[in-house]
Amino acid sequence: MAYERHSDFRAYELDSSTRQSAHPYTKYAPIREALSTTAETLFTAGVGEIASNWVTNPRVEAALSASDGFTATGAGITRSTGLQAAGAASLLVNPANSAVGEGFYWESPSIAQSVNAQFLSVQLEHQGASAASAVKLEIRDAAGTTVLATSGTSNLAASWVRITASYAIPPLTAAASYRLYLTTVTQHNINFSADKIMFEVRDDTVAVSTYVDGSVGLNYMWSGTENASTSFKRPGMTMMKGITLKNESGTGAEIVYVAFDTVATATNGIPILAGGTLENTWPLAFTDKISAISASGTPTVSGVIWGT
Repeated sequence: MAYERHSDFRAYELDSSTRQSAHPYTKYAPIREALSTTAETLFTAGVGEIASNWVTNPRVEAALSASDGFTATGAGITRSTGLQAAGAASLLVNPANSAVGEGFYWESPSIAQSVNAQFLSVQLEHQGASAASAVKLEIRDAAGTTVLATSGTSNLAASWVRITASYAIPPLTAAASYRLYLTTVTQHNINFSADKIMFEVRDDTVAVSTYVDGSVGLNYMWSGTENASTSFKRPGMTMMKGITLKNESGTGAEIVYVAFDTVATATNGIPILAGGTLENTWPLAFTDKISAISASGTPTVSGVIWGT
């Protein structure tokens, strides 16, 4: 059992180094929230999910080009603004109705040999005009002939459906490229769309990450040009070092109480009077959460958390 003795505080009492104290803020979190007389968490610190996406035009926001890596197989593919799971466009696939397995593939750069297992995962969302037909998502070898993993059959419902597949590359496998395939399960000519396309390589888990591209939101970044480069999700804020928080209320009784790393109450909270602002002068070093509660009413607070 952790923290059994009074001296165990040394395990959780933070002692910032000189380097940490001089480290500039590298992350922020904007806040605007209507409070109540029940305490709520305004912000939670933590690394969160870290992930990357090798597909350079994953939401097909940019015009199609050879550098995107999308290649038709037994179908026509175009960028379409008629449907989208996110953004303004998606990849429209028009099967030729000549055989099973019509659609498109995306091929990765070569993945270097490793003494450890490497984990591939692929995902996308699809939408079709009729559930009477179906598609499947696969990971294949660079020749496109060997199926290494599959999502299984997924009906082309008239709404966006997320499908995934994952594969573990055995240790010491020679460097090679791999392909993401989305193809028809049966022969048909029903158009379907693909969006939020992701190919990830990890060395820690075969689990499929939440979808990533550089425009998703806070802490998501492109490695280069927007919609023309790989993208990643940065670690979240693990240390809160600064706060600016305004009580927007004009009603005197609507006092807001703010607490760090514990649940706010009128007893332990820092009061922000109506129209007032809480702002620190010296760096903070909190690593859990910010909680807030109102003495009465439903005042709105707004501001920003700074940290690393």
